[in-house]
Amino acid sequence: MNQLAAVLAGALLAGVMGVRTWAEEGSMRFIANGQIRVGVNLDIGGAITHVSELPDGPNLINSADWGRQIQMSFYGGPADYRREGKRKSEHWGGFPWNPIQSGDCFGNGSKTLDCQAEGSTIHVSSIPMLWPMENDPGECLFETWIELDGKTFRYRGRLTNKRTDTTPYGAHHQEVPAVYSNGVWHRLMTYVGDRPFEHGELTEVRKTVREPWPWSKWLAAENWSALVNDAGRGIGAWHPGVFEFHGGFAGRRGQGGPKDGPTGYFAPMRTDILDHNIVYDYTCVFIVGTLEEIRDTVYRHAARNVIPAWIFARDRQHWSFRDARDGGWPIAGAWQIFLDTRQARIESPLEYWRAEAAPRLRLRAAFHTRGAEARIFWRTFSPAVHTTASWQEWARTWWAPERSLTFPLTHDGQMREIVVDLASSAEYRGALSGLAIDLPQSADGDTVRIESIALEAAR
Repeated sequence: MNQLAAVLAGALLAGVMGVRTWAEEGSMRFIANGQIRVGVNLDIGGAITHVSELPDGPNLINSADWGRQIQMSFYGGPADYRREGKRKSEHWGGFPWNPIQSGDCFGNGSKTLDCQAEGSTIHVSSIPMLWPMENDPGECLFETWIELDGKTFRYRGRLTNKRTDTTPYGAHHQEVPAVYSNGVWHRLMTYVGDRPFEHGELTEVRKTVREPWPWSKWLAAENWSALVNDAGRGIGAWHPGVFEFHGGFAGRRGQGGPKDGPTGYFAPMRTDILDHNIVYDYTCVFIVGTLEEIRDTVYRHAARNVIPAWIFARDRQHWSFRDARDGGWPIAGAWQIFLDTRQARIESPLEYWRAEAAPRLRLRAAFHTRGAEARIFWRTFSPAVHTTASWQEWARTWWAPERSLTFPLTHDGQMREIVVDLASSAEYRGALSGLAIDLPQSADGDTVRIESIALEAAR
C-alpha cells in the first residue's frame, strides 16, 4: 500500500501530453491526447472497447462477447450464486457471485448511469450485470476513472456494494482489472524471475493444455505484464503492489479483430473479501507501445526494494483469514478477529522481498486468547509460470513447518508491540512472497485486534 500511495501521489507518468480531445460516436465516448486514443462503450457499462496509438494505429481490444474488453470483474459468495426468478447459464454452473462491467453471458449489457468526459479524462458509473445469470443486475455500483498521460492511461476502478445478502463470505480472486486483446496481440510477456528491476530476461507465457482453462498463473516481481504482436508492440498493465497475474491466449494466434474469437487475456489479481457494504478501490496504469517502452516506463517510475508493511487502520490491507470471522467492513483503527475453538490463521497478500533485507517482524496487536503462543510462516517466491495444477501444488507447500517460528505473547487483551527475529531461522532466506500467522489456542468468544504488521529493514 505504501508503494502504491507513493507512486500515485505525485506526477505519475511524465510525457508529452499532446492535444487533448474527446468525442461522441453513437454509444462510444472517446478521449485522446495526440498519442493514444481510448474509447468506452456506454451500451455495456462504460467498459473500454478501444485502445489505439495515434495517428492511425489499430484497435487492440477484443469485444467478441461481454466477458472481454478492459473491465472490472469481481467475485464473492455464495459459491454457486443464484437469484430466484433468474436463469443461470449451464456452462457457468457453479460460478460464484460475479458482477462484471460489460454485461452477462446472455448478451445483456450493463446499465450506464452517467458519463463525464473532459479533455483527456473520463468518468463512468454503471450498474453491472452478474456474468453467469440472465439479466440479473448486481446490487452494487461500478465507477471508473480514466486519465491519459502521454502513451499511458491511469485506470481507477471502484466497487460500492449494496448487497441485501449480508452473509460474511470468504476471500476470492479479484481481476483488477481484466484485459482482453485482439488475436494479433497474442504474445503475453512478463518477468517471472526473483531479481526484479535488473533487466532480467522476459518470459512469454504459453500454455498447451486447458486444465480446463487456457489461462496460466505467475508471480510478476515487477508488477506488470503485456500483450504484444509479433513486432513486440501492444499494451501493458502495471499495477504497483500486485504480484499475482493470470492470463494466456485462446484461439488461433496472430489473427482476428474486435468481434472475432481469438483473444489474449491477462489480469492483475488481488485476493480479497468483498463485504456486502464494502467500497473497494484500486488504481493501475496502462502503457501502449513497444515491449521496451512498456518495461522502461515501469522502471522509471516503480519504487524499489520495498519492505512490506500493513497498517489496518481502515481496511484489511488485502489480508484474509481462515477458521475465524472478523468485524466486517469498515475497519476502524484495528482489524478485529473473532475466534472459536478452531485453529485460526491469517494470511498476507502475495508480495516480494528478500529475507536478508528484512530480518525482523514487528507486530502491534492485542490478544485475548487462551494460548500465549503464535506461529508465523513465510512463503517462498516461485519464479515460474504455473498451470492450475502446478499452482495448486506450489500452494500446498506455502506454509511448511520448517519455514516457521513460534513466538510468545501476552494474552490479556492489551495492545502491545511484539518483535519476531525471523532471521534466527536458517530457513528464512532468499526471495519470499508472503506471511501467515497461526493465532493462539482459543475459546469461543476470544478475540485478536491487530493494528499493524510490518517487516523491519536490516540496519
